Amino acid sequence: MNAGSLSVWDRLELRLIRLLTIGLALIDRLFNVDWGGRLLERQGNRWRARLVQLQEEMDHLEAEHSRVQSQAEALALHAATIYLGGRSLAHHELRFDPADPHEEEILDATVNLLVNSRLAAIEDREVEPGHHIYYLEPDWAAIHDRLAEAIKTAEPEARDMYCEGLTFIEETFLVGEGDSSPLRGSE
Repeated sequence: MNAGSLSVWDRLELRLIRLLTIGLALIDRLFNVDWGGRLLERQGNRWRARLVQLQEEMDHLEAEHSRVQSQAEALALHAATIYLGGRSLAHHELRFDPADPHEEEILDATVNLLVNSRLAAIEDREVEPGHHIYYLEPDWAAIHDRLAEAIKTAEPEARDMYCEGLTFIEETFLVGEGDSSPLRGSE
């Protein structure tokens, strides 16, 4: 640490600590007592206890961050499921033309959410030089499984919403694959 990077107060505080340490060392040596050692030990114990407390708080915050992030991803996945499912039913395919700024935005979000997570495949076809059309094929079973996993840690309001998404996928895209809803037996 560079002394130039310390504030005036920090430098003053360091000097006071040095003086206190020197003073306690002299008193300990002159009177054959261990005040300095005991003071340093108490201060060290206090700092260790504070570090343990801060580590526990940090662990809690990391767990909470992970939970919120997974719920945000599940919420985005649910919204994508409803949107793409409806679009697929209306148009019988998921076709995106990036020439339309709105479709390009949806395509980018879909690629980030589904394709990068291997929950969908994408294929492009060149319709004219420099102009591509993209076709998306969601893996509805994998999306279903991811939403079913999110239900386990979801809050009650989100759980109901995810169940609706699961039911939509099951009834619309997984017909004939059996009842795989994790909540069927518990409802």
